[in-house]
Amino acid sequence: MTNKVLLQFLRSLFFLLIFLSAQSPAQAQEKKVVRVVFVSFSWNSELPVRVAQAKGYFKAQGLTIEPIFIRGGPAAIAALVSGDVDFGSIGGAQAPMRSRARGLDVFIIGSLSSKVNYTIVGSKDIKGIEGLKGKIIGATGAGAFSDFAVRMFLKNNNIDPDKDVTLRAIGPTNLRAAALEKGLIAAAPFSSEETVALTKKGFPLINNLSESLSIPQSILITRGEVLEKYPETTKRFLKALIMGIQFAKSNKKEAIKAGYEGGLKGDPDIVSKSYDLYSPGYTSDLSIAVEGVQLMLDEDIRNGLVDKKMTLDKVINDRLLKKAQEELRAEGRLK
Repeated sequence: MTNKVLLQFLRSLFFLLIFLSAQSPAQAQEKKVVRVVFVSFSWNSELPVRVAQAKGYFKAQGLTIEPIFIRGGPAAIAALVSGDVDFGSIGGAQAPMRSRARGLDVFIIGSLSSKVNYTIVGSKDIKGIEGLKGKIIGATGAGAFSDFAVRMFLKNNNIDPDKDVTLRAIGPTNLRAAALEKGLIAAAPFSSEETVALTKKGFPLINNLSESLSIPQSILITRGEVLEKYPETTKRFLKALIMGIQFAKSNKKEAIKAGYEGGLKGDPDIVSKSYDLYSPGYTSDLSIAVEGVQLMLDEDIRNGLVDKKMTLDKVINDRLLKKAQEELRAEGRLK
């Protein structure tokens, strides 16, 4: 190799290295496969994700989703903090807020719902909200999201949850349904699917919280480490989900079809009727209902579950969500 050829080769190599070094930070922020933890197989929490998968929205963003199921918010957060998963979809903001208050690397980055996903179903002798006074109302347990939701619902309807009713820890929704059918409680919060089944048996729907209680229940979370190391991946993940939730919110028949194609199961009649109950609570762009999260934080502070110095800016990080929304608007896919 002559000196002239060698010099030209070294010059080309030099510029190539400069080009690669300029590209490597962006490339380092990419993940092709992301693991997402879910705490429920319910249609309301899973549908936007399954739609985004079935319609190819994740694929269009260069991502493959690996869903992981773990029962319970605390267990899901443990999986997130340990690094076993990249993102999570959990019920209620209490678990991430309490985890963040203890110093864990957990942040709320978006929300599938802007309202509570539960309904309130009563016993057959209950005629309305006023009929709950003096009665026993079931919930999962003290400190659970269902207990908080019931308390907020009662307060909004001028019923003191500590004086006008008796709140009783019953357990998960299947046990609450059994207690309601046996006459052990007068009312309780239920998922949309259980609500359809109970109303078919003659139990009255007292209130659909997906239309009346502006507190986000289906929350998206991740680690601060993910936000720092993989901002592009996070943004793309959120863009695909925004597309998924927009489709799920505005195309009932096709969304349900995509849900089945994505692996969700259920009786078609119950799936259809339950959709009508939970879909009004969906956000249009994953925006976080901050006022509702603040209510949860205030309640936790009053109950001594988190330090009074805890503030929402310490747990909510929607910077990349806003970037995802801006890009979709620029692309004409979000109003």
